[in-house]
Amino acid sequence: MIRTQVQLEPSQYERLKALATRRSISVAKLVREGVDHVLASEKTDANWERFLGAAGKFRSADGASDVARQHDDYLAKAYS
Repeated sequence: MIRTQVQLEPSQYERLKALATRRSISVAKLVREGVDHVLASEKTDANWERFLGAAGKFRSADGASDVARQHDDYLAKAYS
């Protein structure tokens, strides 16, 4: 582990300390869990940006231009 210092507002520290006590873990472990959560959400945000960047970049194989509006009809037709 790497030791680091973090400055917290007094109210943040008190709330973290209370939560750590309720969960029977150290404040340090709680902070590490928080860091993991932030880092995981960053990955999720990057994936969403990638997915949204692909929207509208592809065309239908049969040239249909209303796939977004009529997707249920096309899906039903494909499975019938």
